[in-house]
Amino acid sequence: MAARTVTRAEFDEAAEAVWSEIEYQNNLPRRTDDEAKEPAGFFTLARVYLRRGEDAWSDNAGTEACLPSLRKVAAIVVRGMIYCGVRFRVVAAGK
Repeated sequence: MAARTVTRAEFDEAAEAVWSEIEYQNNLPRRTDDEAKEPAGFFTLARVYLRRGEDAWSDNAGTEACLPSLRKVAAIVVRGMIYCGVRFRVVAAGK
């Protein structure tokens, strides 16, 4: 079986879903003044919500219950990239 590739249209749809999650998160009250600001904080938050997604998957039939966790984890990681610095993939010469 050939590997599946992601189309630009699929990416744009996923990015729109992530944006809707970021907008939602932007309107949440801050729990503390020291919300995640460094990569380690975003990795920790991503791991917490990844675990919640794993639990949703294991506790329910099918995948529907865990899909919101993918959006939430993606938004947390994208926010981390924005706060900490966006880095593009650098392709080595000859690759």
